[in-house]
Amino acid sequence: MNECVRIALYIGKGASHSWIWLVDTLNTYGFRNIHFITDITSIKADILVISGGDPFALFSHIQEEGVFYIRKFIEEGGTYIGVCAGSYFALKFHDNPFPWLNLVKGTLSNFSKNPPPNIKMSHKYTNVYREGIVFHPVREEVVLQYKGRELKAPLYGGPGIVSDDAESLAVYKRFTDKTLFLCERKAAEDTLLNTSALLTKKAGEGRLLLFGPHFEHPFYGEANKELIDIISHIPSRGYPSTISGHLLTGNDKRRYTRELKRWISNGRLAAFGMEDYHWKIGEKIYDPERLAYFFETCFNLIKFFEQKDTIRVTHTLPETARELAVTMRKLGSDPHEAEILLEKLKKFTSNLYSLYFSTLQQLQQSQKL
Repeated sequence: MNECVRIALYIGKGASHSWIWLVDTLNTYGFRNIHFITDITSIKADILVISGGDPFALFSHIQEEGVFYIRKFIEEGGTYIGVCAGSYFALKFHDNPFPWLNLVKGTLSNFSKNPPPNIKMSHKYTNVYREGIVFHPVREEVVLQYKGRELKAPLYGGPGIVSDDAESLAVYKRFTDKTLFLCERKAAEDTLLNTSALLTKKAGEGRLLLFGPHFEHPFYGEANKELIDIISHIPSRGYPSTISGHLLTGNDKRRYTRELKRWISNGRLAAFGMEDYHWKIGEKIYDPERLAYFFETCFNLIKFFEQKDTIRVTHTLPETARELAVTMRKLGSDPHEAEILLEKLKKFTSNLYSLYFSTLQQLQQSQKL
C-alpha cells in the first residue's frame, strides 16, 4: 500500500463537509500526507480531490485560471478524483457547457428540460443548468455493480453518467429499503439504473476518476476499502510530508488544549441549539446541523490532543476557536454571514487536522530514535 502518496484536498468555496469523511477514511488506512488547499494555482501533489459541494460556487472561486491549472496538473501526470460535485465539475454534458473542466464527454441521465415530478425534499431536488435542469431522483443508499459483485454506497446528489469517452468501473444496479426517493420509484429507476456510478479516463500523463456516490462515507466500510485500493495503486512522485506547528508539552499543553476545547465545545453547543434556520449558499441549502458537523469533528480531534504528552500547535488557534464560537452564537438568518462562518470553519478544521497529522508524525519519528 502506497501511504506516501501526497493528496491535495480542496476545501475552498463550493466544498461542503464531506471532505471530512475522506480525511477520516484516509487516516484509518494510514494515508496522512494530506495537503488542504483553497488555491488551485499551485498543486504540489500526486492526487487532487474535489469532493461534494456546489460546482457553481467552486467555479466562481477558482475561475478559468484555476481550471487551466487543474488541467495542467492532470496532463503532467496527476490524478484527479472527483466525488459528486467534483464529478459534475469534470464532465462535459452539454453542447454549450459552463467553462468547467469539461474533460470527460458524456450525458447525464439526471439532466432534463422536464424532470419527473418531485415528491419529497424539494430544496434538494433540482439545480438549473443552462436551459435544462439537473435533478436528483434519490438520496442515501444505492447498490452498485462493481468488480462483478454488489457494493453499497450513499448518493447525495451525484450524477448518473452515460459516456463513450471513459471506462465505466461501476454502474447503479438497484435501490434498497434505505433509499430515499425524491421522485416516483419508477422514474428514479428509469433515470439512474444501469448508468455509470464510477468511471475513469486517461488525460495526458494523468487520469481522472469520477465518483457519483460517496465511497468515502464512514458508514460504508466496504466502499471505503475499494476507494483505498484505488488510491493505493496511484504512484507517488516523491512529495514529502510536512510537519506544521510548534511543540508544546506539560502545563502549557494542558492549558492550550483546555482553552481550545472550551471554545470548540461552546461553538458546538451553540450550533446544536440554533433555531431551524436554512441558508442558501451558492446553489446549496445549509442548516445549523451542517455547521455543527465541523465543531463536532474538532471536538473529537481535541480528545486525541488531550491524551498525548507532547503535541504540535499553532498558538493562534484558541483565539480563532473563540471567534468562531462567538460568531456561531450570534448567527441569524443572513446567508452571507453563514457563508463567511462556513469558510472559516472549514479552514479551522483543516488546520486542526494538519496539527493532528503533524503530532502523529512527530510521535512516529520519536519512536524510531
